Amino acid sequence: MDSTLRKAHDLSTRAAVAVGCLVLLLLAPAGARVVDRVVAVVNEEIILQSEVDALCAPALADLPATLPLDEAVKRKGEIRKEALDSLIENLLVRQQIREHKIIVADDEVNDEIKRVMELNKLSEQQLLEALKLHENKTLEQFKEDRRRDMEQQKLIDVQIRSNPELKGRLQVTEKDVEDAYQTQFLSVGSTEKIRASHILFSIPAGATPEQEAEIRAKAERVLAEIKAGGSFEELAKQHSEDPSSALGGDLGFFRHGDMVGPFDTAAFALKKGEVSELVRTQFGLHLIKVTDRAMEGPRPLAEVQNEVRARLQRERFQRVLQDWIEDLRRRSNVITRL
Repeated sequence: MDSTLRKAHDLSTRAAVAVGCLVLLLLAPAGARVVDRVVAVVNEEIILQSEVDALCAPALADLPATLPLDEAVKRKGEIRKEALDSLIENLLVRQQIREHKIIVADDEVNDEIKRVMELNKLSEQQLLEALKLHENKTLEQFKEDRRRDMEQQKLIDVQIRSNPELKGRLQVTEKDVEDAYQTQFLSVGSTEKIRASHILFSIPAGATPEQEAEIRAKAERVLAEIKAGGSFEELAKQHSEDPSSALGGDLGFFRHGDMVGPFDTAAFALKKGEVSELVRTQFGLHLIKVTDRAMEGPRPLAEVQNEVRARLQRERFQRVLQDWIEDLRRRSNVITRL
């Protein structure tokens, strides 16, 4: 048997084994206890039920308990299918990254983080604050996200070298930037922004009612100190469990919608110099003090053109990547059974 035929034989044999495992697991007797099972085979690599369960768990937990049974069953099925599709696409991309021997070094990731901070005019402390408050992520998690993005960028760069049409779809012209600026900035007009500080009393996930009551009692004692004339900034340095504590709780200026819902609502309801009552968010309990309010007109194009161009490039890259993944999936051997 020549090498080409032998390779084809080996591939078909491994694929048959993978599919055989899938069938055996799916056809297990009703009374048998199946710890895990294969729900997809992607070019001979498997995806397990446990991976799907882990990915869709947050979305399933957010489903209202009041949903009618048939609607709940439908939504759960849709959520699981979306999770499986996401895992399949991620695996297809990882396979291509391995095939093309694409590596993103730590130095490249660190340089990208510095670029992000410079583009957004953030210190490392402010970046940590933004990650925790807006995305509930650590710096290490953010770095891994950026590493995956950079791997995908390098993968698309490989494809562009053999497909000029993709390169054309990714280009952003000066007119594109000007048009986006007109839509994003000039059409909005003036907007209100506030500067606020906060003191965070973290409530860990899974905290008991007794633990939460103890944290609330501590927060109320600090609030009483503030009402008695205590310095908000000094108390933030002493008690806040947030990176902004080193800055006296200062979060800088932000606009409506920049913060999580309850925090945003409470902050914008305060007058300059006022301190809120306790505000509960998914991060814990907050005391908020508004230190300044201002109206902000449209920023000039010269100031935001790099920001607008970067957004357009990200959006176009994501569209090209998604189209390429869908084409890759059509050309790949994908078997699903969920």
